[in-house]
Amino acid sequence: MTKKPITLLAVGDIVIFNREKPETIFAHVADVLRAADITFANCDQMYSDKGNRSNHVLRSDTTRNIPALVYAGLDVVSLANNHAMDWGPEALLDTIDRIRNAGIPVVGAGKNIAEARQPVILERKGNRVGFLAYGCIGPDGSEALEDKPGIAPMRAWTIYEKWDYQPGTPPRIVTIAYKDDLAAMEEDIRKLKARVDVVAVSFHWGLHFVRALIPMYEFEIGHAAIDAGADIILGGHPHILKGIEVYKGKVIFHSLGNFALDMRSDPGDKSFDKLNSRMEQMYQFKADPEYPTYPMHPEAKATVIAKAVTEDGKIKKVSYIPCYINKKSEPEIKTHRDPGGQEVFSYIEKISRSQNLPASFMWEVDEVVIS
Repeated sequence: MTKKPITLLAVGDIVIFNREKPETIFAHVADVLRAADITFANCDQMYSDKGNRSNHVLRSDTTRNIPALVYAGLDVVSLANNHAMDWGPEALLDTIDRIRNAGIPVVGAGKNIAEARQPVILERKGNRVGFLAYGCIGPDGSEALEDKPGIAPMRAWTIYEKWDYQPGTPPRIVTIAYKDDLAAMEEDIRKLKARVDVVAVSFHWGLHFVRALIPMYEFEIGHAAIDAGADIILGGHPHILKGIEVYKGKVIFHSLGNFALDMRSDPGDKSFDKLNSRMEQMYQFKADPEYPTYPMHPEAKATVIAKAVTEDGKIKKVSYIPCYINKKSEPEIKTHRDPGGQEVFSYIEKISRSQNLPASFMWEVDEVVIS
């Protein structure tokens, strides 16, 4: 079968709470997202009215918010994240069913470990594109087992290493992938690569709310995924953009940041006031008061749409489309002529350089090509 060029887009975290018309959060980007052959996102919340709260508050209205994902043109979503079990296994399974019933395949979570590790394969214009998703971040017990719902795990150990004899010296922080999880992931990718033209792997990983810094386990896991056959890595979780790396000619987006995040609270609900206080105490930043539904790091207003174009069944070019979150929590596309577009370009270049990531960036009309 002839393989015609296709376009794959990917965006970061989606969290929508009490927005009256949830689809309006995509007002400035929906046409672009829908025009792609395949669009991927991470849903960082549950869409269910079942279960009992066990962790955060991240679940939302089941009737209004899932249609917003359809409106945005999403073709596949990951649930392999630290909020998958916030309301327990019943809510996770209900969320999976609801999203699938809306016509959007789910990857990275399931009723057991076999289902959580199952890829999503989409065929477009003669091309077969496979998706896998793994959670490196999450409370103990988030991982799926043979007889338990959860996410596909790709965990890491943390070791605090003393490197100086002087008392009070901060330790060196070493992070190392779980070998069993790593081997399972590599097996999944090899099997999938034998069935498809392009393999896209999503990881929910990294340090949230922390500017630029990338923990060492991301390099071990990301490189292993590419060595096993992955063609592009789509990172999420930090709620802020992180740098972009090119490894063996393949692009690793260490964090796509937030994309559609509206944390509008009910009248009288003080939970987000507490969240703002926690951000200030733990992460030493204050949310912008002009962004009342977006209590994020001020630098998290910058975000991107990742873009990959195929030719003859292989990724030929990878780029990103700069975006900026407005005061209504809505992502807006920014061109090279727009100061916001230049701000995103400079920001990604700066944070990538700060982590010594091998990548270069060049404007091509209103996209930034990665090489």
